[in-house]
Amino acid sequence: MSLRQIRPEVAAGSALLAGLSGLVVHLLTGRPVVGLVALVGALAAAALPLTLASRPGAVVPPADPADPDRASLVDTCIYLRDRVTSTALAGRLDQTLEQVGVSLVDPTGQRFDPSHHEAAGALATADDALVGTIAAVEAPGYADRGVLLRPPVVTVYQRRAS
Repeated sequence: MSLRQIRPEVAAGSALLAGLSGLVVHLLTGRPVVGLVALVGALAAAALPLTLASRPGAVVPPADPADPDRASLVDTCIYLRDRVTSTALAGRLDQTLEQVGVSLVDPTGQRFDPSHHEAAGALATADDALVGTIAAVEAPGYADRGVLLRPPVVTVYQRRAS
């Protein structure tokens, strides 16, 4: 059963646990504001899996139609990888993705190909050999066992205007 199929049950259970967490913290500390903060934090933590499962931009197709849970987990790892600020956590997510066959796509220095890359910006250069090549990767792309899941977002060298 995938996360998308159990969403109502997860929502109800998460809300119940969040409410209990806020109540317990309030009773233990005797301070309603602390209990309210705990409740809000628990609700936010409980809503994260639901938010990730229902994102309309989740475009990771399952590599194996018989395993939709794997696709959902890969999508969630990529989503988190894009947003983490901790280099240690980002590295761990990269390792985990690599272990299941998902690789980072970093085309720095390659020729720009709109069918495999998404241009986000341009960098002027006077070197004609660099024109049309990728200067930097703004957001890495991902490939699952050779199938492109998401193209990398790149900055491309362009000829400097005279």
